[in-house]
Amino acid sequence: MKSKLIAVIPVRNGAELIERALDSIANQTLQPDRVVVQNNCSTDNTEAVVKAYKRLKIEWLENGSDLLSIGNFNRGLELADQTEYLHLMCADDMIKPRFYERLIRELDACPGIGMAYSLDERVDENDQHLSLSGKVTGTTDILELDDYLRAKAEISNQAVSGTLFKTAYQKAPCKLRNFIVMWDTEFHAEWATHSQRIVRVNEDLAQFRWHGANGTMDWASKLDPIIFDEWRVMQVVEKMRKKESGFVRRFKLRGVFAVRCGIKAMRYRQNGSPEYGRKIVEAGKGISGPLAWYMAQAIVQARELMIYKIGGRRRHPKNIYG
Repeated sequence: MKSKLIAVIPVRNGAELIERALDSIANQTLQPDRVVVQNNCSTDNTEAVVKAYKRLKIEWLENGSDLLSIGNFNRGLELADQTEYLHLMCADDMIKPRFYERLIRELDACPGIGMAYSLDERVDENDQHLSLSGKVTGTTDILELDDYLRAKAEISNQAVSGTLFKTAYQKAPCKLRNFIVMWDTEFHAEWATHSQRIVRVNEDLAQFRWHGANGTMDWASKLDPIIFDEWRVMQVVEKMRKKESGFVRRFKLRGVFAVRCGIKAMRYRQNGSPEYGRKIVEAGKGISGPLAWYMAQAIVQARELMIYKIGGRRRHPKNIYG
């Protein structure tokens, strides 16, 4: 039977936080027809927590072998042609009560494949506020494809759990690739190239959780996924624009990359790992070039002063990205 909305939670060892994710779905003003937990060989008591949950009827699906995070999310995409709307939600995140109602409203006029996403609030292990991914205005922006891809090539904010796909009962037009940390940026960009409508809702309707066991932190000690893959993804997405990038555009991308590398290097120095911070600097500067690098580091220092020291924003100690 075809559904209006299917919510899929890919999970591995999510016992500690998945109940709050499920609560956030149970609290929705518009309920999904199906809630699927796609388990990837959990070794903790995730299964017991999910099967004991009473507020939703949940389908528990097991992978026969470890598919890694990317493969597990791709299993969720296999449900695309069974529903009009598909939501892939991380097991440690949450959505606010009007998430489905608000985003579906913005995609109802879309005749085919589409995508809508909201701003997200970043919270810690105890649901305490850290920051917002953008300015909350309550407005809706209908995005042109090139504008969207231009921003995605600069690694613009878009949370996985804060994104809703209109599949229109069609198979998913793309899948997740092999970028371990940056897969969402490349995937969202590729989905956009197949979309008839791309919508950003400027409300904080999703909550992204920073905690000590974030999946991205498993790879943070390796330069390839957090540095080199980031640059590769920026280039892949820029090519999706199918426009020639001039000198100014190429320099801007190198500058954005250098800022992001500089933040990571600074965080590792602050967290007592100066040697790894030095390796990030060497890798980042080698790609961006010295001019873009040193200009970017001035921005990094100014940002640190304005946002954290003067502005007083609280930063999760495990967050090396912001």
